[in-house]
Amino acid sequence: MRKKKGYVFFIIFAAIIWSTDGLLRRHLSDLPPTFIVTIEYLIRFIIVLPLVPRFIPEFKKMTKKDWQVMIVLGIISGALGRIFYTAALGMVIDISYSVVSLLQQSQPLFAVGLAAIILKERLTKRYIGFAIIALVSAYFLTFPNYVPNFIGGNSELIAALLALAAALAWGTGTVLSKLLLGKLSYAALSVLRFIVVVPIALIINFSLKQGYPISAINPTQWFYLTVIALTSGIASFFLYYKGLQHVEVKISTFAEFAWPISAAILGYTLLGERLTSIQWIAGAVLLTDILILSLTAKES
Repeated sequence: MRKKKGYVFFIIFAAIIWSTDGLLRRHLSDLPPTFIVTIEYLIRFIIVLPLVPRFIPEFKKMTKKDWQVMIVLGIISGALGRIFYTAALGMVIDISYSVVSLLQQSQPLFAVGLAAIILKERLTKRYIGFAIIALVSAYFLTFPNYVPNFIGGNSELIAALLALAAALAWGTGTVLSKLLLGKLSYAALSVLRFIVVVPIALIINFSLKQGYPISAINPTQWFYLTVIALTSGIASFFLYYKGLQHVEVKISTFAEFAWPISAAILGYTLLGERLTSIQWIAGAVLLTDILILSLTAKES
């Protein structure tokens, strides 16, 4: 049981790293979303390529069904989830980035439901109670005025819908990843994910005709693309899959709520976004809820 608690914190650390992703992507708003995702995965692929021979024995043990799940994971979570999230951030330069960063935290609604159906994870009444508290707290942290503000145009509405689409994609990805972690090590799955998404992202990019000359990418944009690939890509996924390999989806999805806590802090310190009293209270409740869920995680 103590060992499992430790693995939960791997997921929390990954979520904190992901909270910086939105800030970095804001500096790439001049580039097409699908192009950004394609380039960042190409960078990851180049970095992890030397590790591939080490995991070939694991890849050979994968069945046809495993490869099908991997491809679906690459399409939905790896490519589309990133594209939706990047597109949402690109539309809300004039408002708080936390609207997008926090709204997509609704993914547990999708991940836990799918886990109960696909993975047959049992949902106890105690867990459901804590889950409701976490969701309500995350909502008020995101919308301190109690309702989303869509007045003055539809850009924020579209951004919110894209964020929800990202949440659905990533919630689905959590469940599919859990299935594959029964066959692959966390490192092997991380590497394979980066490899599989590259051709998928390229196909989507060319299909939507969002090509962009690589020579036109300036040094600053290359810097942010590389940092994104290393941090919210390679480092975070190695941590996340390490934790997910030993923790149930219903626990991992709510451990990821460390993301909105961290995002709110970053918004306050780096962007000058001030939190309201409601947000401070919601954040404190949410953090407490995360810690309780993490420290009381039990073996299935």
